[in-house]
Amino acid sequence: MTAVEATGELAWFRGEIWRSLTHPRDFARGLAREHYGLAGVLVAAFAGISLSVGVDLLVLASKDISPGGFVPRMLIDALLLAIRLAITCAAVASIANMGVRLIGRSGGSLDQLFTALTFATAPLMLIPLAGIVVTLAPVPLTFALAVLVVLAIALRVLVGLALNIRSILPPAIAVIAFVLVVVSGYFVLGDQVSRVRFLTYAIAPPKVEVASLVIQPVPEFTVTPATGQRYDMLGFDLTVPDGWKNATSGVPGEAARFESSTATLVVARTRNSALSTADSYADSVAVAQKVGLKEAWQERSVTRINGMVVVDDKYGGTYEGRHVLWRQFTTVPGGQGLALVYRVVEPDNQQAALDEAAAIAATWHITSEGR
Repeated sequence: MTAVEATGELAWFRGEIWRSLTHPRDFARGLAREHYGLAGVLVAAFAGISLSVGVDLLVLASKDISPGGFVPRMLIDALLLAIRLAITCAAVASIANMGVRLIGRSGGSLDQLFTALTFATAPLMLIPLAGIVVTLAPVPLTFALAVLVVLAIALRVLVGLALNIRSILPPAIAVIAFVLVVVSGYFVLGDQVSRVRFLTYAIAPPKVEVASLVIQPVPEFTVTPATGQRYDMLGFDLTVPDGWKNATSGVPGEAARFESSTATLVVARTRNSALSTADSYADSVAVAQKVGLKEAWQERSVTRINGMVVVDDKYGGTYEGRHVLWRQFTTVPGGQGLALVYRVVEPDNQQAALDEAAAIAATWHITSEGR
């Protein structure tokens, strides 16, 4: 291949990406006429890398942490997401192509379907710009605008996806294919969707009043705080009821441990959570608790406790024939993750146990060392 040919192909590739971004309808109409080959793979890879890096930068900015020390981790995560996105596009395109053949309809070769999906993700390449702006100007206004830009880009991806699929598939199949892509995309990119969700919580005010309507994006935790012995620990403080004792022993991963005659309360801590949001850290803590658990169930909500956005998990099941109940409260202030993990075996009154855990959590405060 000559240098002129290479330059020409690179210019064509850049031009097609630009056309898909700025003239989505025109690009969609040309899908049936143009052959894109491996260009779609490159677009999916670049989109996955950009999405991962951009969201990482926003998460770090939301915690006022410099990204300099996290570059290797960010690059590894970005490459993994790029592979995941490209494989997903290929799998969904194959399924849609088989669906068209099964009903005996024409339209939409495998190459065209793959291109339609991958080029629809091209707007994700713009997300790092929002992350860079916030990193350079880490003030609440730029952060709020950056998150709104990310949400707008996500909407633009859906619009491009609808246009591309409709241009090469019959209407009924196009609708099915669009739903299939959206659902599969949610599962494949669920972690990134959840991270953006928690970034939105970070910029959302505690309360918004519109006329006589009060909107709380993250509801306040309206539980009466426990009374008893207050403990000031490294990075946090909380109060446990009378009858509980401090059983902290310095076990790795445990910031504190408290015990009563019927239950235990562990404050789990990890200091490598700068790129995590509260939900992902909550999942990692809960998975360790549920090893060997059968007939497991779980309920999750998000609340605000003393200014912190907290994941409130209730879960349980049977372990070696005994009923075990947990209530877990998780937050990620700054570069560390903290979780209150309340556990009781064979509770006499399940609701009373859950209420006791909530009352203790209502006393929980993060101090300056914990941020």
